[in-house]
Amino acid sequence: MSLIEVARSAEIIEGIVRISSAAGHNVAITRVNGTVCAFENKCPHMGLSLARGKISGGAITCPFHGSRFDICSGKNLAWASSVLGAKMPGWSHKVLAVGKPPADLKIIAVTEQDGWVFAKLP
Repeated sequence: MSLIEVARSAEIIEGIVRISSAAGHNVAITRVNGTVCAFENKCPHMGLSLARGKISGGAITCPFHGSRFDICSGKNLAWASSVLGAKMPGWSHKVLAVGKPPADLKIIAVTEQDGWVFAKLP
């Protein structure tokens, strides 16, 4: 694995997802409490982009099906609970999940050096 430049530090703003392509990876980057965190820009539920997901309390919610993840650890906090932002009743969540079990977000290790953010990618 090597460190690959993905963004300028100044471009990474708290609560806003910035997307960068590097070494064949679509990397989503943001700050949580001042710390830069990055993850693969692909919801593990259906593989859709998280770039427009809502960030709140250090977590991001998939704008398509409501799956929610801790941004820095990747831990799954909620699984398939809405459709395009409209909350669905609890009985429908298994249907929305289309048989996929809850999964964590793939985290990408990042570091900041000399005003740049570097990702550890294969």
